[in-house]
Amino acid sequence: MKRHTPIFFSFLFLFLFNISFALTEKDFEYSMSFYQKLVDKKVSVEELIFTLEKITNKYKEIGVNLIPVKEKLLTLKAFKRSRDYYRKLEERKVSLDERIAALKRILTKFRNIDADLSEMEKKLEQLQALKTGKKEELEQVKEFRVEQGTSAPKIEEDFEQGKGNEPEIEEEFEEFKP
Repeated sequence: MKRHTPIFFSFLFLFLFNISFALTEKDFEYSMSFYQKLVDKKVSVEELIFTLEKITNKYKEIGVNLIPVKEKLLTLKAFKRSRDYYRKLEERKVSLDERIAALKRILTKFRNIDADLSEMEKKLEQLQALKTGKKEELEQVKEFRVEQGTSAPKIEEDFEQGKGNEPEIEEEFEEFKP
C-alpha cells in the first residue's frame, strides 16, 4: 500500500487540477460577452471571425451549445467572401449599375449580421449619388437641344432670301475650329 500512496495522490492532484481549470458555461458566457464588446466597437470582420473560431475551438469539448456561434461564423465568412467579391468588381472597374446592384444584394442579405456595414452603406450612397449626377448631366444635355425658332432656321430663311453671308457663320463657329 505504501507504494500505491504516491500514485494515488498523483492522480488525485491531477484530477483536482483539471477540475479547477476546466472550462465552464460561465467562461463561455464571458467569452461571448467579450465577442459582443468587439461587435459594439465595430472591429473588422476578420477579427470577429478569428474570435468566433477561437471560441468554437476552446469550448467544443465542454458540451456548450455552439450552434449559434457556428451560424454566426458561417454568416460572417459568407459576408467576407461577398465583400471581397465586391472589391474585385471595383478593381475591374465594372459598370456603376452592376456595383450598385451588388452592394444592394450584399446589404440586403447581411443586414442583420454582427459586422459593421457602414462602409458599404456609404459606398452605396456615393455610387447612387454619382449615378444620379450622371443622370442629371444627361438630362442637361437633352435639354440643350436646338429648339425651333433658333438661329438654324433663320439662317436657312436668310439663305433662301439671298441674305445669307458665310463670314458671319464662320465667325460664330471660330471657337470650335481646331
